[in-house]
Amino acid sequence: MDEAIARRAARVLVLDGSRVLLFRCISAHRPEDGPWWITPGGGLEADEDVRTGAVRELQEETGLLVDPADFEGPVFEEEISYPTTNGTQRQRQQYFVLRRAEFEIDRGAQTDWEREFMGEARWWTSTELRATPETVYPPNLADLLDGLEADLLDGLEKEA
Repeated sequence: MDEAIARRAARVLVLDGSRVLLFRCISAHRPEDGPWWITPGGGLEADEDVRTGAVRELQEETGLLVDPADFEGPVFEEEISYPTTNGTQRQRQQYFVLRRAEFEIDRGAQTDWEREFMGEARWWTSTELRATPETVYPPNLADLLDGLEADLLDGLEKEA
């Protein structure tokens, strides 16, 4: 059995109120696995801090440049495994929250691979996520959104 390739990743839940930004993806090498929807984010460079990687990935994939301090979290961590052309990838990823009004996606900084892999961008509510027959990652995203919205409302009530 081949040893899985370890990778660290940062992902960003970009929230416009109660909606989250997702990209529709499909692999040219494994079209039978897709399509699926994911948050912006991806693998960290060798010695890259997770927040710095989240900033870089968000800017590459959406055109939005933010400060690492703008992120909340990490709010969720998971380890996933998936097939690649080089073998099985085992990815440890941390999710951050960025609260930002809807903006126009600028794909100018995307790599050739990202342009090929990442298709439509769409803002989703938790209700829409629960209703869709399409695959969404992470699978518990609707629950995460509801929890983040409840946390925000609790915080606003405490400030009042």
